[in-house]
Amino acid sequence: MNNKLNAIATFLRVAEAGSFSAAARQSGMKQSAVSQQVAALEDELGVVLLHRTTRVMALTEHGEQYRRDMTLLLDAMREAEQRLNPVEPQWQGKVHLQLPSGLGQLLLPHLLALQQMHTGLQLTLSLDDRIVDLVSEGVDVALRLGSEPPPAYAARTLACIETALFAAPNFTVHSVNDLATYPHVRFSGIAPESPLRLVSDAESIDVKVHTVFRANTSEALLQALETGLGIGGMQRPLARKALQSGRLVPVLPAYRLPDRFLYAVYPDARFIPQRVRGIVSVIEGLLPETVGATQKT
Repeated sequence: MNNKLNAIATFLRVAEAGSFSAAARQSGMKQSAVSQQVAALEDELGVVLLHRTTRVMALTEHGEQYRRDMTLLLDAMREAEQRLNPVEPQWQGKVHLQLPSGLGQLLLPHLLALQQMHTGLQLTLSLDDRIVDLVSEGVDVALRLGSEPPPAYAARTLACIETALFAAPNFTVHSVNDLATYPHVRFSGIAPESPLRLVSDAESIDVKVHTVFRANTSEALLQALETGLGIGGMQRPLARKALQSGRLVPVLPAYRLPDRFLYAVYPDARFIPQRVRGIVSVIEGLLPETVGATQKT
């Protein structure tokens, strides 16, 4: 059993390092011993885990699946052992966290402070508005904004974050009908011809707008609004500083875009490491003060 666990750990090290030679250097083993352990594991499993050539090494489909499953298994074993030994630090190990670019910038100082407090923690942060494949990119947890949780993954609702309309001070809008006469700024994931959905306490309406600028990050959209390119929706916490300085003003404050929720999304619900749960719990506690999020419903 111990030999097989060693072989599994060696395989995972090779997969992470990208080569047998790099894994050998990291583990202090001979390269031939690393290769023999992986070959013995493949022989026992009856599948090829790694494609090997003289210049490149890559995981097979079986190898990628085995890597994911064994990573979860070894994480579970380590946590079980740590619970038997309370002297062990609670926060340790690697966590790959993906955050929306705008909200991520607001949370970044707090995450850096968390890393400083827990030297055994190794954070990898991706501030990205793309909808990435969590499994293939090795993401442990992603924070995503949406009207509903993503169907392909396990998700937990953290908060509701309001999105409203903003513009530079030179725009004067008296009614919803005026929006059609002004240029509009939108996220590039939305089709330019799609109507703008607005809601108020009394109604929900669709408005045809003229899109003149699109971008795939909150920072680019915010700069476009401040420059005066047009009117557009923005999450309230991201517009806060620009509102305080007068670079932006609210547009039709009685209306807002449909509510969006912030979800913690996990690649696999079978086992979520305690360090990942801990980071999500810290972020959830920061949301009301840091980004002004309302309590989840």
